[in-house]
Amino acid sequence: MARQQLDILALEPFHGGVRRTMLEAISRCSRHRWTILKLPARRMERRLLVAATWFAEHLSRHRVGRVDALFASEAMNLAEFFRLRPQLAKKPSVVYFHDNQMPDPDQDGVLESPTDLVNLSSATAATEIWFNSLYNLRTFLSRASGMVARHPELQNANPLPKLTAKAHLVPPPIDLATAHAMALEAPADRRDPRFVLVDARRGDHQVLRETLEAIARRRERIHLTVIGRLDGLPDSLRPTVLDERDHAAHADALTTTSVLLSARTDAAADDLVVRAMTTGCLPIVPNSGVYPDLLPEAFHERCLHDGTARSLVSLLLDAWYLARPGGYEMHVEEAVAPFDAINACKVIDERLEKLAAGTVSVRVATGRSRVAVSMS
Repeated sequence: MARQQLDILALEPFHGGVRRTMLEAISRCSRHRWTILKLPARRMERRLLVAATWFAEHLSRHRVGRVDALFASEAMNLAEFFRLRPQLAKKPSVVYFHDNQMPDPDQDGVLESPTDLVNLSSATAATEIWFNSLYNLRTFLSRASGMVARHPELQNANPLPKLTAKAHLVPPPIDLATAHAMALEAPADRRDPRFVLVDARRGDHQVLRETLEAIARRRERIHLTVIGRLDGLPDSLRPTVLDERDHAAHADALTTTSVLLSARTDAAADDLVVRAMTTGCLPIVPNSGVYPDLLPEAFHERCLHDGTARSLVSLLLDAWYLARPGGYEMHVEEAVAPFDAINACKVIDERLEKLAAGTVSVRVATGRSRVAVSMS
């Protein structure tokens, strides 16, 4: 007997980075059929304002067939999309929050940008809202609460109780099998305790520079690779620099690296850290953002820094001169399991099936096809 399958319409206005890799993993591992409409990963503020119109116009000209559920990232205004395509508003819908673009709850005054309310509008319109981390979920609810408090017109129909009820933690699928295989196939002599990978794409560059300058002054041996641009380093370090978008190079670097260094304090998620742990790399990351929840508690003392160069240097030296935390492999396996593409896609499939079962009948299908449409 054929298994039941859903037809999912996915809209991704910012198709790049982890958003792209997540949809690619879903396309490989989901048992449902996904039609993916996408826009290039450029100008987030532009996507928030007009992506809904672009997708609605495309769908008015091109049929995508049956739709059992709608899946979109937070980089578009779902409420506006439903206004333009009201027939799809009757379908169950999910907005996946990779990040959020609402202003900080401590920000005073009136709305400063037309994009400030987009995430709140999309979350209100969706059947469910999914988050890649508890930190991201808490941040969203905090900012939404601040938005409502600052604007009396929102308090008349306070959306927070309903938003809280339909918010769920759903880890993003990551292809960890490939990362693990690359690590096993790499020659053993390629990995050295002094090989350090610095993620400079985001975070406090000044703290990273002060840390590496302190290491250079100590004349500690270090082989440095940097993702992105990190200016002002001592000449003695001579880092290998990787392009921010060269994900294949990042993956290869993790097979030689023993320590991953980051100073991004507000990360909502970090797939590079998940991959790093999978390949046997010890992450040294801020004691903030997603990291306290992402890293096993047994790693906190050895891996979480307080945002100062002194703390980073201390943890880096510990990584070089002390043994790994006890039960390292067991703790890593438990921490990364929810992100494994097979496990994560199973959770996504089952959740979508429950949503669709409550509103639409599920069609039995004999085929399995997916379409990816790219618009510029």
